[in-house]
Amino acid sequence: MRSQPRLRPNFKSVKGKKMIKQYIQAVAIFLFGTMVWAKDPQYEASQYKYIGVFNAHRAAQTLKSTMGLESFRKVIRKEWQSGHDLVELKYGNGHWVGVFGKANPESHQTYVVASRWSAVDEIVESYWKQGYFITNIEQGLAEWVVVFEKNRGYTNQAYERRGKRDDFIAAVHERWKQGYDLIDFEYGEGHYTGIFAQHAPYRNQALGVRSTWYAASKMIESYWQKGYRITNIEYTLGRWMVLFSKTDNPSAQGFETANTVTGFKEKFAHRQEAGYSLIDMAEGW
Repeated sequence: MRSQPRLRPNFKSVKGKKMIKQYIQAVAIFLFGTMVWAKDPQYEASQYKYIGVFNAHRAAQTLKSTMGLESFRKVIRKEWQSGHDLVELKYGNGHWVGVFGKANPESHQTYVVASRWSAVDEIVESYWKQGYFITNIEQGLAEWVVVFEKNRGYTNQAYERRGKRDDFIAAVHERWKQGYDLIDFEYGEGHYTGIFAQHAPYRNQALGVRSTWYAASKMIESYWQKGYRITNIEYTLGRWMVLFSKTDNPSAQGFETANTVTGFKEKFAHRQEAGYSLIDMAEGW
């Protein structure tokens, strides 16, 4: 980020008063310009927030939200009819929030809703046999939403469920050893659920856990410097879990936070105007 020039106010003249005003404006610009990086997570540390992760890739996207899942299912149906796929889905603070983008005609996107993961367990094999792979999972208001797509380039898929975080992290490391990548993960029904796939577009992955958003944001900055990019963030049982991945051609990445859906929509619109597309959402404290 380009640094702002320092202005030294002169308190003994009219010109000095003008420079005081310029000095205050410069400070405000500086703070606003860094708000999505170090200052924002520190300031927002004790507040509920929505978080969006954005990559520098221009793609037309729209953000929709509803209070109830049935209403959001109608939104999905309407967006599909308009030629859009569901890119990301998040439930938080009484809202279902989804981001849609231009549909891939080969994806044949579909989804299932289940009140228990055991119901998903009963049908997932049949979807895999049809060439579908899980690309997104979300749990809210005691409902699981599991999104499936075809032609994602995956060759095999699996999932792991564990009741304790340490056990889940151990299962992730074991899957990595077997040649799987972590695609998405979610906490619900007292379990951590991770979705894995082989032949995903990642060269390496890492999973970090921090107790505060400020600490998580500092961890994110350190991984960015190592060439990693965020591919998933979740807030579970008072901990921020961040999945990092390396790719062959990493793009610039940033994040935004907002305390309300309305505020998040504004941040989303600004990122779209700047040529960024949303790749993940999270919510928590």
